[in-house]
Amino acid sequence: MLVSGASFAGLATAYWLNRLGHRVTIIEVAKGLRRGGTPVDIEGETIEILTRMGLADAVRAKALPPRCFAFKDADDRTLGRVGAAGDQASHERYEIHRDDLLDILFGAVADETELLFGRSIDRLEEGTDAVSITFTDGERRDFALVFGCDGNRSNTRKLLFGDGEQFTHFMGGYFFLKVVPQTGLLAANVSEVFSVPGRMAMLNGYDDRTDIGFGFRTDGEIDYDYRDRVQQRRLIHERFDGLGWKVPAMLAGSAGDDDFYFDRINQIRMPSWSRGRVALVGDAGYCVSPLAGFGGSIAIIGAGRLAAALERYPGDHAAAFRHYEDGLRPFVEEVQERAASDGMAMMCPADDGELAERDQKIAAGDIGF
Repeated sequence: MLVSGASFAGLATAYWLNRLGHRVTIIEVAKGLRRGGTPVDIEGETIEILTRMGLADAVRAKALPPRCFAFKDADDRTLGRVGAAGDQASHERYEIHRDDLLDILFGAVADETELLFGRSIDRLEEGTDAVSITFTDGERRDFALVFGCDGNRSNTRKLLFGDGEQFTHFMGGYFFLKVVPQTGLLAANVSEVFSVPGRMAMLNGYDDRTDIGFGFRTDGEIDYDYRDRVQQRRLIHERFDGLGWKVPAMLAGSAGDDDFYFDRINQIRMPSWSRGRVALVGDAGYCVSPLAGFGGSIAIIGAGRLAAALERYPGDHAAAFRHYEDGLRPFVEEVQERAASDGMAMMCPADDGELAERDQKIAAGDIGF
């Protein structure tokens, strides 16, 4: 079995394939695990799956303290809060640094899986009994099944279904994120958001680091080079220079190296997540968007559901893939719809009317995560 991608979806998929008795190879185009990014929310079915994997206690041991999420105005007055530091949620829920969860999952597969970093799939040809894969280094190998777990810009999806843009649902905005050492801009275990029509600035504070985030709306997609970091910084400054609240300090704090995330806010919506002997898992098949705050969890859920389907239909990958998709799709579409309808309006209201409506909900306590 071949798994393309060594993030949450790929590592979780490899874990379950190992458990089902398959020999597994993971390829990852990066030279090592892709580190960085914001913490991951773990709750509900994700906890159940991690428990079956024997990893839930390791996640709990690395869980971050509960956090308060505050909405601010230009004078730094609090418009309203979601939760409060030290509050206990009504259900089991954890937040864990992305790198900690990555290490936990990697540790669960590293000794049982062939890991090939610095490679990707160049060609994919399906035969009667196997998929013939040519790697980017020229090596050619056959695999019984192939799983594309390689993210929003999935190479596997492109090779299998064609131009990935046909499956991209643009949500009308862009997002920038940089993780920096603790800045003193806010206390640990607190998140703050400041919004004006069409723009949003966000801070997440932890004991040893701060997430600096900016989001903005656009009428259409921007023509930019995703490899040009100078251009991306310029796009942020064009929209946020001169804005109040803590924005000047945030812009200064995020300057320097090019280790940051910038991309459009989008979802991946596909009519099918599989073809022949190849199936997609996580963002590659059903990215729900960064605003949903659920990408890591849905990758683990997807891998768990896929494993259950393969176990239910041993030797019949077509039936297993149908069962996987039929069972998971309604849940994915619900999360995607919630992110599309509520996420943008809450974090980055489009205009004065949408901002006023959001602030009214915040003041009434009629908003949550």
